[in-house]
Amino acid sequence: MDREAALADFAAARSEWESAFASVPDDALGYLKPGDDYALGGLLIHVLWVLTHYRRVLDGIIAARFGPLGPQDAPGEAEAARQQAKLGLAAGRRAKTLAEMARLHAAVVTAVTRLTEGDWWRKAAVIYREGQDPYPTSPEDIIGWLREHYREHVEQSGDLVAEWRATR
Repeated sequence: MDREAALADFAAARSEWESAFASVPDDALGYLKPGDDYALGGLLIHVLWVLTHYRRVLDGIIAARFGPLGPQDAPGEAEAARQQAKLGLAAGRRAKTLAEMARLHAAVVTAVTRLTEGDWWRKAAVIYREGQDPYPTSPEDIIGWLREHYREHVEQSGDLVAEWRATR
């Protein structure tokens, strides 16, 4: 997909996710379905973490001029985010967390639009976690992964709201 179309669809996916999350009642933000990894409100925390992670990777790729790139996250940071997501989100933090998500989304878009057209598809050898082999990653890949990640949680949040209502 070319960059312009990919960024338009990335924006659409974010809008779909925000609409889905807007329908989550404040009382449901702490709901954790038995066996799940994230509370309903924790989905927003998880989405924020994934945006943070891939923003770092994108910035690292650009700073390294598409050379090899090692892990960009601090040790234990991903696990801490998972634990926060499992707890859910306090209703009073919803607006602030959505604003942070919007800021990160915009930063990713800005970084990508500053690239040359050729760099959009250019791959860098990225090691995501210590001990892993490098994974060829382009800005196009990152936008695609983030776009699909937003959409992954659209239906999931609706299903969880229905399950939360059934438990009341």
